[in-house]
Amino acid sequence: MVIQIYSLTSVADAIATADVGAHLIGVVVAEAGVVAEAIDAGRAREILAAIRPRARGVALSLSDDRDEICAMVDSVRPDILHVVAREIEPEDCAWIRQRIAPVQLLRAIAVRAGETISEADTHQNCVDYLMLDSGAKGPPFLGATGETHEWSVSRNVVERSRAPVILAGGLSAENVAAAIAQVRPWGVDSFTHTDIVGQRGKKDLARVRAFIAAAMRGFADAIDASKN
Repeated sequence: MVIQIYSLTSVADAIATADVGAHLIGVVVAEAGVVAEAIDAGRAREILAAIRPRARGVALSLSDDRDEICAMVDSVRPDILHVVAREIEPEDCAWIRQRIAPVQLLRAIAVRAGETISEADTHQNCVDYLMLDSGAKGPPFLGATGETHEWSVSRNVVERSRAPVILAGGLSAENVAAAIAQVRPWGVDSFTHTDIVGQRGKKDLARVRAFIAAAMRGFADAIDASKN
C-alpha cells in the first residue's frame, strides 16, 4: 500500500514530501508552459536523485510518441514511467515497457462510464501499475482535475485487476480514507489538494502531512476490516 504525491517542481519540496512519508514522488516532464507544473529533464533528474532511497521517483510524460517517451526516460532515469496520453494503446505500452526495463510502467486510465473496465482489462499484460483518474476536459491527456469520479467503477477495476491499482482524482485529507474504504486500492495519489492554494506544483507541507496521515489511517482501517 503506497502513497504517491504529484507534482513536485523543486528539490526542497520533494525532500520534505519524502521525509513525511510519501512512497512515490511524481514529476511532470514537459516543455515549459504546457502545464503549470512542467519541468525539464535536468530538473526532474535532480529531484528524483534527491529523494532516493527514501522514496521512488515517477516521471510523467504527456507525449504520445513512443521514442520521445523513451528518450525522456533515458534522460531522467526514474524508477517508474507514467504515461497519460489517450493515444497510447496497449501495444504501445508493451513496446515501451520492454524498451525501458528495468524502469517500470504506470498507465493512467480515465474513469468513464462504460469504458473503464474494458480499458483496464486490455492493459493487464503490458503495464506494471494502473492509475485510475478523473478525465481531464480538453487536453489530449487525463488527470489533474482536482475532481473525484465514480468510486464504484474503480472498485470494480481493483477487484478484476492483476496489476496493482493507484486511485487518483480529487483525493484530499478529508476524503481519502472513505475512498480507500470503498475502492480498496493498492495506492492513492494526491496532486491538487496537497498544493498551496492557487500555486499549482508548489506543495503545502501541512496539507501533505494531513493527506499522508489520513491515507495511512484509511489503509490500516481497510486491513482491519478485511480481517473481520
